[in-house]
This record gives sequence, C-alpha cells and structure tokens, in this order.
Amino acid sequence: GVLPDAAFGPPGKRDGLGLSNSDTNVSVIVNNDVSGFTLRTLGDDAESAARSLLSKRKRPTELVAACEEVRGANTPVYQFEYTVDRGERYERLRAISVVAGSSAGDSFVTLTVVSADADWAREGARDRLKRVAESFKLI
Repeated sequence: GVLPDAAFGPPGKRDGLGLSNSDTNVSVIVNNDVSGFTLRTLGDDAESAARSLLSKRKRPTELVAACEEVRGANTPVYQFEYTVDRGERYERLRAISVVAGSSAGDSFVTLTVVSADADWAREGARDRLKRVAESFKLI
C-alpha cells in the first residue's frame, strides 16, 4: 500500500491484521508527491469515490452517506460516512472521512473521525463528532 507522508492521531491497539481497535479517533493523513490530483481522481462524484475507497478496506464496510461540498478558500471536498464491521469480538464503528486536494494537485489530505457505532447514538455525541469532520478545510 501507499504510506502517507504525515499522519496524526492517537496510537491505537492493533489486532492480528495490524488494524486499529481504538474506538474513538480523529486522524489526519497527508499524502504528498502526487501529480495532477483532483477529487475526480478518486471518482466522478462523492458516492462513487467512497464506494471505490471502501471496497479496498480489509473489513466489511457499509456506506451511509456521501456528498461533495466547497469549504474554506473555495476548496471542494468529498465527505462520506460509513460503518465498519469488526466482527463479533468488537463493536461496529461509524466514521466520517473528508478528502481534499491541494490547488496545485501535488498533495491530498484526509481527515477521519471514528467512534463506536453506539457512541453516535448518544445525545450530543453525534453532533460533536460531525462538527469535527465539518470543521475540516484546507487553507
């Protein structure tokens, strides 16, 4: 796989596949040294991009919602919400990922907010988690 140039987020507990089992996490991943990147590189629209990206995951996922928005200094982003099935031993996760590319097309950044699916149902928790994702923009 492709390794990011920078990644920020809390260290997680890893399972046998090397995947994080941390229930609540906000991560930001920066990928540099790409050429000609636009959101359309991922897919013609947010939903097709999300389905393509999620199909590459090691664990079963289900797309909940996908949209394209303009944020910050006229920067388009793809945002998608999805669930991740971690099997019977762990609670299902729900996540929102936001992807934006640099105006020069030489990098892209992904922010992901993830928490246990049950946490999203708690009063106020869903709004706080969504607010983190919705605050993401490149400036």
